[in-house]
Amino acid sequence: PERLFHRKWLSISSEALAATRARGESRALDLQIEHDLLSGPKDHLEFTVVRENIQNKLESVCDRVVVEPKKTVRKLRRIQHLYAQLSGNLRREDDEFEILSSLHPTPAVCGLPKEAALLFISETEMFDRGMYAGPVGWFGGGESEFAVGVRSALVEKDSGALIYAGAGIVEGSNPSSEWDELELKTSQ
Repeated sequence: PERLFHRKWLSISSEALAATRARGESRALDLQIEHDLLSGPKDHLEFTVVRENIQNKLESVCDRVVVEPKKTVRKLRRIQHLYAQLSGNLRREDDEFEILSSLHPTPAVCGLPKEAALLFISETEMFDRGMYAGPVGWFGGGESEFAVGVRSALVEKDSGALIYAGAGIVEGSNPSSEWDELELKTSQ
């Protein structure tokens, strides 16, 4: 899962992670998928929404926020995502709960604007999201860390498993491509 935030004393960092693709079976195919990920308008929009949301939230509690790199690809063993790291210096050390509650739910979990998205979800989804997503981490003295637990499974004796995953739906999203992304995520 991506890092929601890590705080050590007054230093804080977070990650923007959005848009998911499989790794290529050859180096050439992997580089083509990376190029498509970096240049696709839908993926750029999805990533920009996430990055700017995190940046705005951090700027409300930090003196200065640095985004470096602005956008790159993070490659994992079977998947790759658009990625940026954000870091800053907190104005006060005791803002942890405020930081956690402002960063979660992320746009990837809930949508934007958050209040309208929550209302839309409650009015249109015909199921309970259950354990779909939540922050996972700890508070502790001079340091705290939380991740976005956005992919999970609930295993119940005698009834199997429920697998939770989602996709970033923005203008330009293609339903069949989003379904393929969900299949990729749940296959992990």
